[in-house]
Amino acid sequence: MLYAGDDVYMLDRIRGQVIGKSPTKIILEVAGIGYLLHIPLSTFEKIPSHGEVTILTQLFIREDQIKIFGFATDEERDLFQLLLSVNGIGPNTAIMILSGSTVQDIKNAVVHEDAKALEKIKGIGRKTAERIILELKGVIKEITTFPSGAADGGQKALVSDAVMALVSLGYGRSVAENAVSEALRKLRTAENVEALVREALKYKA
Repeated sequence: MLYAGDDVYMLDRIRGQVIGKSPTKIILEVAGIGYLLHIPLSTFEKIPSHGEVTILTQLFIREDQIKIFGFATDEERDLFQLLLSVNGIGPNTAIMILSGSTVQDIKNAVVHEDAKALEKIKGIGRKTAERIILELKGVIKEITTFPSGAADGGQKALVSDAVMALVSLGYGRSVAENAVSEALRKLRTAENVEALVREALKYKA
């Protein structure tokens, strides 16, 4: 996503040739233009040093800088976005957290309220670890405990599409995920995205 004041625009992904790569950055060439993307270590380990790749993106615009952050998987970008919702955590800190542990280990630490595990990540002190747990524990529990039907590929795709639909309607991502989770719990199973979104719209943060 692109943030400019209160306006939000989508920059979902970039496909191009990898022409440079380091543990914190990659350069993708698209139509003769080289795009510098800041990445977590987890993404660095998943992408090749050469060849064409598709990188999921999030673009930030500030008064003094423009940065594109890139991710190899939806799970990495989703957690990045969740971390940004925590008071006091900006994109650089969120990238550092993703570089310091795996997505699953971070989620496990949050759900089990293991502040010490988060403190092992460089740059994360006790207060920040506790704030991450306080603000994300409920959200992560919700999005990782869908009814068993959501484990099916079709249901998982419906859930993802429904969340994106709510985000496009102006919902924050964590609020959208909570709403879809609650809707799926009530419906048990969803036949289509429209039905899931309609039910999710009944829930508020």
